[in-house]
This record gives sequence, C-alpha cells and structure tokens, in this order.
Amino acid sequence: MKRLITVLALGLWSLTAQAALPTHAFTLDNGLKVLVREDHRAPVVTVMVWFKAGSIDEAPFETGLAHVLEHMMFKGTEKLGPGDFSRLVSRYGGSDNAFTSYDYTAYFQQYEVSRLPLALELEAERLGHLDIDDEEFARELDVVMEERRMRTDDNPNALAWEKFQAVARPGTGYAHPIIGWRSLLAQLQPEQARSWYQRFYVPGNATLVIAGDGYPLRWRE
Repeated sequence: MKRLITVLALGLWSLTAQAALPTHAFTLDNGLKVLVREDHRAPVVTVMVWFKAGSIDEAPFETGLAHVLEHMMFKGTEKLGPGDFSRLVSRYGGSDNAFTSYDYTAYFQQYEVSRLPLALELEAERLGHLDIDDEEFARELDVVMEERRMRTDDNPNALAWEKFQAVARPGTGYAHPIIGWRSLLAQLQPEQARSWYQRFYVPGNATLVIAGDGYPLRWRE
C-alpha cells in the first residue's frame, strides 16, 4: 500500500508539473493559428496541421473528396515527387500520417526534436505548392476505393452503420460516409481535388500545433 501511494503521488506530481508548463497561442499575419505546447518529458516533437474542412463540407455529388485529398497531400509538390514526403520523414527518423473526419482533416509528423525545422519546411511545401497530377490522382483514387471495399463493402457491420447514419441524419453532411459512397467516389476528378485544396487549404483555415521538448519551442509571442 505504501508503494502504491508513492507511485500515485509521483504520478500526480508529474501531472501537476506538466500542467504548469505554458501553452503559447498566437496568429501569424497570414491568418494561420499557432499553438505551441512545451513538454519536456522526452526529446521529441510532434507537429500537426488541422484544417477546418471535412466530409460535412462536401457537396452531395462529391462524397469522399476530403479523404481523397488527404491521400494526395502525400503524393507530390513542386519540389517533391510522389512518395518523397514520407520517405524524407522516415529518412530522418520520423513518422507521419493523417486522418479525415466529418468536421476536420489533420496531418502530423513526429521526430527527435532537432528535426522540427524539417517538419515545418515540409508542411509549408505541401500547404503552398501541392501538385495534384491527373495520373497520380487516378492511382490514388483506386487505393481509396480498395480501402472502402476492405473496410466497408466487405464488412456487414460497417455497411449497416453506414445505412443507419444515412437514415438518422438525412439532409445533413453527416448522412454520407466520410470515405464516400462508392458510386460517387468512382466519379471524382482531379480538378475537384484542386478546387477543394484551393478553397480550404489556406492559412486562415488552419491551425498549426507544435508539442514537445527542446530549444526550438522557446517561442516569443
């Protein structure tokens, strides 16, 4: 019991110490919101970019578009070829991924803390210079359709839930699945993705979150 009390006390002390660390919040001149959270428990850093755009913002004829664009964000920019983004992240010991929801799309990178400048440079590159190639879009659309087949079309529970959502929330963006209806997903075109990117992937519609350790996080507001 004495050991348990000691462990709990140490845990509470750790939580209190973390709570005391500052979170900095500010907005850049271009409208980008920035949140910086100090966390010195390990020499690592996580960078996330959240966009206020998800499947709820899709028109009825373009379901699945937000998720397809999430895939395209890893497929090339003016300076990076298809797949180079994640290869660079891996080369420097990091990991990256993304996820799409009804109300947002988010991207993250995780590294040893000295790689923070690389993470920010990569995010700036795809935020400002994404290249949506027609052939690459077609290939990635096939990948997304296979993802839908595996996760939904071949899963009775997922199909039932999808139909329930459509019945429970008619006339709203929540009525269609995030991954999109299969028939509409197959008809998406590269120009739709370019339009979505230009409309929603702008600094004023994004929040940059940086959490981690080390000197790069000693910001001045």
